[in-house]
Amino acid sequence: MQTVELPHVAVDPYSTEVLTDPLPFWEEVREAGPVVRVDQSLGYDIVAVGRDAELRELHVRNDLFISGRGAGILDRTKGESFREPAILLESDQPDHTAVRSVIGEILAPRNLRRLRQTFAEAADTIVDLALEKGLADAQTDLAEAFPLRVIPDAVIGAPPEGRENLLRYSTFLFESLGPQTERARAEIAAVGDLAAVQEWIRASCARDAVARGTVGGAIWEAADAGKFTPDQAANLVRSLLGAGIDTTIHSIAYTLFHLATHPGEYAKLVADPRRAKFAYEESLRLDSVVRQNYRTPARDTEIGGIPIREGQKVMLLVASANRDPRRWGPTVDRYDIDRTSEDGHMTFGRGIHQCIGQPIARMEAEALIGAVARKVATIELTGEPVPMLNNTLRGFRSLPVRLTAA
Repeated sequence: MQTVELPHVAVDPYSTEVLTDPLPFWEEVREAGPVVRVDQSLGYDIVAVGRDAELRELHVRNDLFISGRGAGILDRTKGESFREPAILLESDQPDHTAVRSVIGEILAPRNLRRLRQTFAEAADTIVDLALEKGLADAQTDLAEAFPLRVIPDAVIGAPPEGRENLLRYSTFLFESLGPQTERARAEIAAVGDLAAVQEWIRASCARDAVARGTVGGAIWEAADAGKFTPDQAANLVRSLLGAGIDTTIHSIAYTLFHLATHPGEYAKLVADPRRAKFAYEESLRLDSVVRQNYRTPARDTEIGGIPIREGQKVMLLVASANRDPRRWGPTVDRYDIDRTSEDGHMTFGRGIHQCIGQPIARMEAEALIGAVARKVATIELTGEPVPMLNNTLRGFRSLPVRLTAA
């Protein structure tokens, strides 16, 4: 195959403008080529892939585009000692395979069915409390309140005190996966006593603190049986606790935003609340809350006939690919809960590194969105949503809505 020169997009993906509205940047990357070089004000050497076809291939080429050198902008082989790598997301075969097979069994749908009723009851309570307000903030009163209530219970059986540490830690973690710009440093500083936050999470996920009958309890039982080391078990519990909170919060909030701004689609959902899963999946496609993650080429190679170097960080713009008209056609930017696709969106990834906690996230979303559809006749915005700017995540700080009881 004949190689061609690497296209260049003179845009910083971590600028305030792109973090506020990434859609023009994504389109520019997609149209420039299958892989493009992008600028970054702190000088990181980044290439970006934003098209559906190429990203699907990269997700399954785990031998070539590896994860063990870090899911963030930094190369872990060159030092990133301020955080522990995620045991599944940031490891490669064969180490990855053994761990994933065990955790996959723990998180099999048949083992999670008991959570469905618990989630449904909690969702009813959360929606009723929001309805009492009438004028609510869908971000804090619904999207945050529900996962912060059910996930610590499901994963570790944590007491209510201290759960706010999960949101504080996620700010540090997801900002740290990108460059330490002035904005990112200010957000991390606002977390406060990070050591105390990390200690709360470490202590809450330790063997003696995790309740029996929880997902975390099953992980520690697997460790007791010799299937995990104690360090692996602790890492997995912490990873699941975080994964079930942050990304799920923002994906639920985006679903509520789309339903509030598309009353026709919401009417379909109210008519049949069982379609909550379709409303959620379409929001996952249209607004993936993870802006990007990274892979690292293990050797010199090419993408779409364009050469890239060993060690050069490759930014996987899954959220861009989910809006690729080459894949989704002319209605790509429309929110449509009737949309179907043979192979679906890539928000949860593909291949061995696809999100292991996605069954829990889907159960959370279906429970809450379903409760909203049953209990809320109309949902409408009462003001401009306030975006959250973060190196890795997309979401809202505030989503003001008016809820009318059914």
